[in-house]
Amino acid sequence: MLVMFGGFGAYFLYDWKIGYPEKNYMVAHYQAFDAAGKARSEGEGFTDPKSWEAFVESQTIPFEEEVAMYPDDTDFKEGWPGILKQVGKKNSSELWKEYSKEKGWPQVVTPSEDRKPLRKINEQLIAAAVCFLFFLVALFFLVRTKGRVMKVDERGYYPPGGDLIPFSDMKTLDKRKWESKGLAILIYEGGGEEKKTKIDGMVYGQFKEEEGAPAEALFQEILRHFEGELIEIVVGDDEEEVEEEEAANAELSDSPAGGDEKV
Repeated sequence: MLVMFGGFGAYFLYDWKIGYPEKNYMVAHYQAFDAAGKARSEGEGFTDPKSWEAFVESQTIPFEEEVAMYPDDTDFKEGWPGILKQVGKKNSSELWKEYSKEKGWPQVVTPSEDRKPLRKINEQLIAAAVCFLFFLVALFFLVRTKGRVMKVDERGYYPPGGDLIPFSDMKTLDKRKWESKGLAILIYEGGGEEKKTKIDGMVYGQFKEEEGAPAEALFQEILRHFEGELIEIVVGDDEEEVEEEEAANAELSDSPAGGDEKV
């Protein structure tokens, strides 16, 4: 998620600052070639090559009034490219192919599609801001997760960000989702009341065989010392029970220190 949001944010930011403005700059030049071809085909007032060259030198690139649509270094008084003086010897389409190849631009341009209005450009900035916001959220959870571990020793289980839960205080262990999702719910006694916490093998530890499946090893060590009620099998298809369990898991996800809550 971190890489995805960061990548999309950079992509949108590039289009806002560079990609879309440069595309508009290219479209404006293409429109100059198109205008040159139409002017030459009409042929009014161009009695000799010099009169056509003088006309080309008097023209400017047809940029729009919204300057933010173009790169920052755009010269809005930029004249037609000198290659357009050759219109007559070659048609404007042939000259565009030569010119665009030299510039590294696409040879096929569709102004109605390639031109990006200012609204579209600003949308890229908004999209980039949203992506970077999610990037920061993902970074927060990554750092938060990396800074936490779950572990077990001869005394008991330590949930991520939490204190020791002695084996003797463990009352119920729900492992119905351990095989499928690497998630178990532990109910224990703490401070004179029952609480619950998660054993989340997918987030903490993982199950990579090449690393010795640390989450599974930790869970098996808990089971080896556990003497309370073990919930292993879901009997029947009780949708209400499943919904209650999912709601309880959602509450645990929001808990700041390993998910401890009162039962």
